[in-house]
Amino acid sequence: MDNYWTAQKKASVGNAIKSLYQLIVLVEEGSLSCHLVDCNKELDTLNALNVRVYDDLFSSLYKNTHPEDRNSLLLLSNIDDLHEALSRKVYISCECRIRHTDLGYYWSRITICNAKVEDSPTGHEYLILLEDIHTQKNVLLADRNELLKTISTLEDKYNKLFIENMTDAQTGCYNRKGLKYSETIALQDTRDNNKDIFVCVLDLNGLKYMNDTFGHSAGDTAIATVAAALKKASPNGSSIIRTGGDEFLVFCPLEKGSKEHENFGTILESELKAYNENHDNPFEVSASYGYVFLPLKEGMDSLDEYIEVADEKMYQMKEARDPHKR
Repeated sequence: MDNYWTAQKKASVGNAIKSLYQLIVLVEEGSLSCHLVDCNKELDTLNALNVRVYDDLFSSLYKNTHPEDRNSLLLLSNIDDLHEALSRKVYISCECRIRHTDLGYYWSRITICNAKVEDSPTGHEYLILLEDIHTQKNVLLADRNELLKTISTLEDKYNKLFIENMTDAQTGCYNRKGLKYSETIALQDTRDNNKDIFVCVLDLNGLKYMNDTFGHSAGDTAIATVAAALKKASPNGSSIIRTGGDEFLVFCPLEKGSKEHENFGTILESELKAYNENHDNPFEVSASYGYVFLPLKEGMDSLDEYIEVADEKMYQMKEARDPHKR
């Protein structure tokens, strides 16, 4: 078998290996002197013929690497780190864009392997190989971008369906499915950031009368009007839920001592008054409401207790306006 490896055959193998790489450099153990085995013309930017020691080679590579890719070379910057890495692995590699003589940047793979003992991490004599991977890298990047685009489209569709599933189509507020989702987030925010929480319960006045007297379109108008007023009156970041036909729930974590919720009633009443004055409907839109602004109790995992308190306040307002409403 040994007789097969004539000088000519070995030269052929060497030429084949050279054709795979744009740059081949052998680094001596101890002195770290660099011996250039081969360098393609397009890498004349590296000035490899004049490189004498490893530090010079790294500096040349670093200077001619695309600025966005230079971090990938950091392991190669310190020879002790390189020793350590190659004492555990037969080879290490990184991918980066290298500047060619046409001043364009092309994807390359830099591989450093131990040349002291075959298939072993033993020794500090290294072979540095630079391989052109520009075409396949661009294909991979194009495939990756297409995949990311597909994922983004699917995420958009999912988010849209997710919101639609939790949203009341008539008012744009959360429905009961959205209640639990938004309640969990609000409770977490309140606990994590040491906030208090605003909870409000609201009920339209006279919805059944409007439906029976003027038709369900009148009731739909009143519901939409109150929802719009709620969105303007509620503190920033509030979750607004339509919990029933004419019932709404609002909650929002607020900083301790916040006064933002104190204008809720004034703004709501003003919005409804403005609507009634600017429309010639044969009915007036109004609502009763009650709210609390309190810290969370220890171990509190739902807003049910505060909802009940706010609900009782809402009924007190409703009774004060019309004792027969309750």
